[in-house]
Amino acid sequence: MAPDPDQLTAELPKWEYFSENWATLPWTPWIPFSADKKEFRQIPKEPGLYRIRAAGRDELMYIGETKRALHQRLQDLRMELRGRNLMPWSDPHAEAPALCAWQDADACEYECSATPLDASLSSRRIMESYLLYRYRQESGGSPACNFGRFHPRYRKSTTRKEHLRGGKLAEGQKDNPAAGASQSPLTATGTPGAPGWMGLVWSPHAILAPETLKTVPAGPGLYLLLDAVSDEICMIGQSGQCAGRLQELSEKAWEGRELKFSFSCVERTVLPHQLRERENDLRGNYFGEFRKAPEFQFRHGP
Repeated sequence: MAPDPDQLTAELPKWEYFSENWATLPWTPWIPFSADKKEFRQIPKEPGLYRIRAAGRDELMYIGETKRALHQRLQDLRMELRGRNLMPWSDPHAEAPALCAWQDADACEYECSATPLDASLSSRRIMESYLLYRYRQESGGSPACNFGRFHPRYRKSTTRKEHLRGGKLAEGQKDNPAAGASQSPLTATGTPGAPGWMGLVWSPHAILAPETLKTVPAGPGLYLLLDAVSDEICMIGQSGQCAGRLQELSEKAWEGRELKFSFSCVERTVLPHQLRERENDLRGNYFGEFRKAPEFQFRHGP
């Protein structure tokens, strides 16, 4: 069930993101990764959303979604992390290397909680974005293992195919840049697509075409794609090279529809995870307003 819009601006108790009705969803109790099979059966056997925390800490480590049975997804993840000498690959569980690094560094014990959501991929992913948005608004930062964030003294394992195992950095090696500070949440102000939405400076809407894209400067940025007739947002995105990404998108068919675009420049020093955090804030705020994902959001890549 989608969150009640009237509750979005309500004053939230401390650590609301730990509660069993966070965002008005029916979450399971917190189950330790070390739980026996009987206790772990409380995790639903349906697709849905899940959250992971380190016992004794007041923050979340990860928020995710899965089309698989939540029970099997989290069972596989806890087995990957159990008694390992080597860091897991970044597939099939993208969060496994980061969780492994923090577990190795801090000897922390993980707990998980889940909520079923048997819906389309688009619906699950926008709810994941919304939960991350809510978490950032409530805590002032992001979970330690979302958006590509990582422990400063570890390098990440690649995919199995690339076959480069991650692990602890040697003394004298520079910290992992993915450990940079979490970007402060964008200010929830304005309406989606409006000039000052989320406290950002947006360019005027223009037709998505090669001649108009010449106005987009090189460098990182956030962008919106909008229906040329209704001005409704169809996609929210980010790129380290915004002009190039918009050029790629202008070459797609878009089901015969004409689209507009708008962009917001970002400082060149921004880290990749900070750019993803801002993008997610936009997506989460959009969902809070319209209770749906932008039409093309999860159909044409990131």
